[in-house]
Amino acid sequence: MTMKILNRFIDDCVNVFQYRFMDTFQYFKERNKNKYLGDRFEEWVVKNSNISKDGCSDLDTGKIFWRLLDWRGDKYVEGYRPLSSSSPDLLLECAVDRSRIYKVGEIIAVECKWRSKVGFYLDRKDIEKYEVYMNINQLNRPIKSLFYVFGFGWVNDAPEQVYVVPARELYDYNKDTGQVTFPAKESESEKLERLKRFKKKDNRCLMYIE
Repeated sequence: MTMKILNRFIDDCVNVFQYRFMDTFQYFKERNKNKYLGDRFEEWVVKNSNISKDGCSDLDTGKIFWRLLDWRGDKYVEGYRPLSSSSPDLLLECAVDRSRIYKVGEIIAVECKWRSKVGFYLDRKDIEKYEVYMNINQLNRPIKSLFYVFGFGWVNDAPEQVYVVPARELYDYNKDTGQVTFPAKESESEKLERLKRFKKKDNRCLMYIE
């Protein structure tokens, strides 16, 4: 009788361990997969934008406009994360005097979003996180604009569609109240029609330089 109880106890422990192990394995598998897909798109954005390589060495080519100031790395474990993880993916500094909008030294932030299908959905908590970071950073080095770069699909080592969309086209943010407001009663098809002017025809991620 004692051995039967002991064996049952051991079997129960093994089953619980297997369940928790598989559950944990699946969690990290999905997290690693999503991180890989996100990192892959970020790398594509950096390599296919008008960003200077290694600082300023190629600024005289006429094609470069931005200097890469920061490229955020998502480091976190069990609720521990640095404040820098609240920032958008890329911080870019205007490096040349060829724009009617940006002056040399002005900074923009870029958040990269890759999806397997077309969709411009943004999580409200993510928006609040980025906007709070933008406001806090005003005391250090003001960020002039926030852009979202959407990539949809993937073929031949590149997204099938690319959109570079200013944050103001996706939502309104009240700095005083922290409230995020999306366009009222707008379907995904209506949003797609409204944002089509931000689609990159050459499938290159050139940031605004007008």
